[in-house]
Amino acid sequence: MKTISLILLAAGMVLGPAYWIYAKFYSGSQAALIPLTQLDAAAGTWRSAEFNMTAEMAPVGLILKSQGSFAPNMEENRPPKDLYAALLGRDGESAKPLGFELSAGSVGNTNPTFNTHLVLFQTVKAGRYHLEITPSGPPSIPLQKVDLEVRQHLVEPNPNIVMAGVLLLVFGILGLVMV
Repeated sequence: MKTISLILLAAGMVLGPAYWIYAKFYSGSQAALIPLTQLDAAAGTWRSAEFNMTAEMAPVGLILKSQGSFAPNMEENRPPKDLYAALLGRDGESAKPLGFELSAGSVGNTNPTFNTHLVLFQTVKAGRYHLEITPSGPPSIPLQKVDLEVRQHLVEPNPNIVMAGVLLLVFGILGLVMV
């Protein structure tokens, strides 16, 4: 029974979290990696240079890769987190801001790195784009480096496969607990 439970756990990890992470962040190919420049250090605002996207690139995912740091003198049970708004513009037009959160997870890692999947475009309007990110308040994790990765031909994870993986994980855990 223990062997079957371990097999279920391994299969669940592959079909659930590993598949989801691969599809969201690593499928397709990298079309561009654009560094963002800091517009205002006190406000924590960053902006990218303009980049091109074409209809042939679809589906396209925009992934924000950022690095920050914070002082280690914080309460253990309250790691820092910041709320941000990402504003994507195309040829002078701006879309509705996308909200996202950067959370350190623990106070032990004072130099966290973040990979944030901002948006997936199933179809792409050709044009010159730019991205600007702004924190909703003073950042508790000041960012030191921010890059925007444009991934073309990205695959959206199949929710049925992810759920099957989660179920296998649950059955594997139950099997280990019952032994």
